[in-house]
Amino acid sequence: MEGTLRSLISEWFYSEIPKLVKRDISLPIKGNALALIGPRRAGKTFMMYQIVSDLMQRGVAKESTVYLNFEDLRLSNLRNEDFPMFLKLLAEMTKPLPSGEKALLLLDEVQNLSNWGRWVRSLLDRGYAVVVSGSSSKVGVREIPTELRGRYLEKLVLPLSFREFLKFRRVDIEYLEAPEKRGKILSYLRDYLMLGGFPEVVLNPEHAKELLRVYRETVFYRDIIERFRVRDISSFRHFLEMLEGSFGGYFSISSAQKTFKSMGIKKSKKTLANYLKYCEDSFYIISVRKFSFSRKAMIQQPRKVYPIDMGYMRGEFMGRRMESLVAVELMRRGDEAYYMKDGDHEVDFLLVKDGTVREAIQVSYAVDEVEKREIDGLRKAIGIFGGIKASVLTWDLEGERLIDGRTVKLIPLWKWLLFSS
Repeated sequence: MEGTLRSLISEWFYSEIPKLVKRDISLPIKGNALALIGPRRAGKTFMMYQIVSDLMQRGVAKESTVYLNFEDLRLSNLRNEDFPMFLKLLAEMTKPLPSGEKALLLLDEVQNLSNWGRWVRSLLDRGYAVVVSGSSSKVGVREIPTELRGRYLEKLVLPLSFREFLKFRRVDIEYLEAPEKRGKILSYLRDYLMLGGFPEVVLNPEHAKELLRVYRETVFYRDIIERFRVRDISSFRHFLEMLEGSFGGYFSISSAQKTFKSMGIKKSKKTLANYLKYCEDSFYIISVRKFSFSRKAMIQQPRKVYPIDMGYMRGEFMGRRMESLVAVELMRRGDEAYYMKDGDHEVDFLLVKDGTVREAIQVSYAVDEVEKREIDGLRKAIGIFGGIKASVLTWDLEGERLIDGRTVKLIPLWKWLLFSS
């Protein structure tokens, strides 16, 4: 194993950093381990390269960094007893950072390393800077090993935002009020809604369908079937198809159970709820709960489900794609989001902060006028929650409406994506 690690570290030193389009993400790395979490192929590895590239541009030697990918078969036999040897190689082969740490270690897909939490804590204690990544929530703050508590920060890396999508396409965002430029931005927004934001897909749109198929199958087998040891693969595949058919809409565990029963398959609600959690933990879907002042009622109600990337959606249902994009963007911004359903009145997203509803957002593929049901939903939300902000995200309709004396803003989706935070 010593020869393998020596070879991998040497390969890193003498390899070239790939050409990068810089992402709009800040990454503090001093003092604690930094975890990059998120879906496969969203760009976590390239974020690590970006960290190294930024350091090298400031004059730091490449030998002050080490990148290891724990999905490399050559590291599959790394064991706890190899740790002293690893420390010896680091002392021999690396240079210290100007900031005082011994070196920066970038450990990709670290969840594949047994007892990875102890490795990271021991490296931190010995003065190394450490960045880790993972394609499952196992690397996130909620599930980190006990030994890393208080020494750990996480950064969610999602597929490209619309701003980043435009940067990858080399599109500037100046003079957007000019009609032709605005039309071009709308054209790019439509492309983004159909392709999604996985970097490789954006750079190679002609291969989008095959790339997305491979990503989905990798999540299916490696991140769910293997990780969670799902035995009934056929039933889980049926479940996933049901879930995907509900993207942008409601998904009920009870309804899924009834569907399985009609197929002659007996599945408990607990098993199906676990299936849903596996999909969330693997960053394949986002689920949004119904808002209620009763936690029990929230848990029992159907959820709205969205793909982590619009590329996973089927069909050209622009309204659902727009709503899914907003769900992902709210997650990117760290907002706590729920949906509202009160009789016939619905609101796509309620934003909650410190236990209080602060804002209501509807998403509408509106060009000329917002549908009455969208306004009625906001009127109901304003009546229930009082002085909250209310807005409708539209395709390209802009302006204001008065509802019971309160102003509701109509905001084009592209403008909200680019200029609202």
